[in-house]
Amino acid sequence: MPSHIPREHARHLHGAIPTLVLYSAEPIVQLPLFRLFGSRPATCVGWEFVSGLTASMINGPGRFELLVEGVSHPDELDEALAWNASVERAGGAAVLVVDARCMTFDWAVAADGGRARGGFVRTSKRAGKAPVNVSLTANCMH
Repeated sequence: MPSHIPREHARHLHGAIPTLVLYSAEPIVQLPLFRLFGSRPATCVGWEFVSGLTASMINGPGRFELLVEGVSHPDELDEALAWNASVERAGGAAVLVVDARCMTFDWAVAADGGRARGGFVRTSKRAGKAPVNVSLTANCMH
């Protein structure tokens, strides 16, 4: 089970809920199956997302940590800053791990197929700054 995702296997998608799509040939079984609650990804309770420029961390129960490589060239900086600002505003990001690379991505397809893992992962609370509350009530616990 991987604990590291190289940057070329990560896609940062913009939207009302920023989405991080990760490709991994090996399943990351620690993450729950990806499910929708209405039209939004269900929240992964007990998981935290730390978004950064050079790397992001996804921390889960049982001391599981997943490192996702970030920016490696100055030309990528503006896009990364914009995506990180979106994550901050949303209080987290939808994190999906898929087993095949795709050019387009649709949450409904990922949830219907039962092959994607993940959900909405809240940002970790930082001293003096609480994340924005996102009202998603479904649990992704398995």
